[in-house]
Amino acid sequence: MFKNFTFYALLIATVGIFSCSSESDEQNNFIQLVPNDDDTTDGDTTEIDNVPGDNFALATLQIETSWNTADRATVSEDATTHGPTAYYFMENQEMVLISKEPDGKRTELKETPGQERSLDVVKSLSYTATIFNIPENGVTIAQVHNRSTGVLRPLVRVYIDDDHRIKFKLTDDPDSDSQYTTINGPLYQEGETIQVSMSTSNGTASFTATTPAGTFSETFTPSNNWTPYSNGYYFKAGVYTEGNDTRAEIRFSEFELIK
Repeated sequence: MFKNFTFYALLIATVGIFSCSSESDEQNNFIQLVPNDDDTTDGDTTEIDNVPGDNFALATLQIETSWNTADRATVSEDATTHGPTAYYFMENQEMVLISKEPDGKRTELKETPGQERSLDVVKSLSYTATIFNIPENGVTIAQVHNRSTGVLRPLVRVYIDDDHRIKFKLTDDPDSDSQYTTINGPLYQEGETIQVSMSTSNGTASFTATTPAGTFSETFTPSNNWTPYSNGYYFKAGVYTEGNDTRAEIRFSEFELIK
């Protein structure tokens, strides 16, 4: 049986944007993962119990990472079978994603090509997690992106800024020079539990974020600039770093994609 998903987040509210790519049965035995030179730049070892796809329902998802690539280039693998690696593994019954520290690096779960939909389609992604090693300029933890040709920015991104506040950023235009609308949400301290939900329906994208400091929800309708790309939307969640000082880490205890 897959891990029991009990988190049902409120599916109401928010959309924001950011510079981004334009694009189970649990085993009691543990495997010792010793990262090779392709996996890490140091000699640390990480204890893991099994691959994330054996514990979480990750069908139609990919793991996208820039762990071993130059600059911000990424590679994508099947999230159900990939791992364990230094950046994607299970530990203490949690699914762990880690990004290297250079600005613009990432490790994220994203819907596979072919899963893009209009915002009129009812679908949602929700999770419960803890986040560690927040970079000096913040980290993105959820996005509604778009795979249409010509799109250079996500429609919405949810991120923890350097002031430790959850923020929602909506982009007005999908090109690289777009202006953004930023909305402040609740405070978040490293290591606290956070619940995030993003959903689409009736031509809108909605987000809810809950931390010990409170719950914040908002719903956004894209500007007319997004009309040519109306069928290309998909979800992403993980860590996309905005600093050069530390390796951002997110630990999912619950993760559910419904469509």
